[in-house]
Amino acid sequence: LKGQLFVVWSSFVHPTALSVLQNMAGLLSGMSCRLAKPGLGGSLRLARAAQAAPVAVQCRHLHQTPARHHQAVNPGWPVMYSIVYDKPGWDPEMELEYDVMPRDEFGVPAHIPPEVSTTIRHTYYVPPQYYPFLKKLGDDTPELKPYMDKLMNGEMTFDDYEEMFYQFAKPLKIHRPLIPMPYRSAEEMKRSEEVAWEGAWLSFRQRVIGDYLSRHYLRDFIAGMGIGLFFAWVYIQGHRQYRIDMKLFYLEAPEHKINWVTPRGDL
Repeated sequence: LKGQLFVVWSSFVHPTALSVLQNMAGLLSGMSCRLAKPGLGGSLRLARAAQAAPVAVQCRHLHQTPARHHQAVNPGWPVMYSIVYDKPGWDPEMELEYDVMPRDEFGVPAHIPPEVSTTIRHTYYVPPQYYPFLKKLGDDTPELKPYMDKLMNGEMTFDDYEEMFYQFAKPLKIHRPLIPMPYRSAEEMKRSEEVAWEGAWLSFRQRVIGDYLSRHYLRDFIAGMGIGLFFAWVYIQGHRQYRIDMKLFYLEAPEHKINWVTPRGDL
């Protein structure tokens, strides 16, 4: 047996007998280690020890894979591959995705009714290290002081922010003299007809190449379809003639009938 110790797996053994057999297995394994020494008689002694141990029981270790609770892959369903994302339960290929919670514009979950979610005061939070700057901004601009106090006290809501923004927003100053006006020199004005002719020439070239490509590819498509239909017709006709020949062969040569039922004389 080339020194291999065969192990018989068994799970239906009495606990007492199991402990005895486990002790026996441990003694036999130690004996095999001592007998497995380099030399001429090592393998022979190991083979005799294996013959002397008909049964050796070990504990069964069943490594079970956790079941994947999924809409498309049920537990025990064989799959070719499984894609796992860092977010548990996330599957972008499924239509029904319930793990992404819908929320409103303030981040409140949508399953909370509006008459409850609208009563929540959502205020802005600013780290304390910005308080000196906000206080100085309010002292320098008295109109901003109530809003800066609300922001530092954590009482500024989105409505207060909109009120502050639109109250102090100023229209954008546009210096129109700095905007370059479309201008052409006298020399450029003289070449207006030349430029128009160049544009018409480019448009004409585009129309020509468009017509040419349309005719070219339409001709190739029709020719390819015609050739394909021709060879398909040739194949179908060959198959049809083959069926006719085989039918005539089986009808006119009954002695060559293959795998036919042997006539009993009454058919």
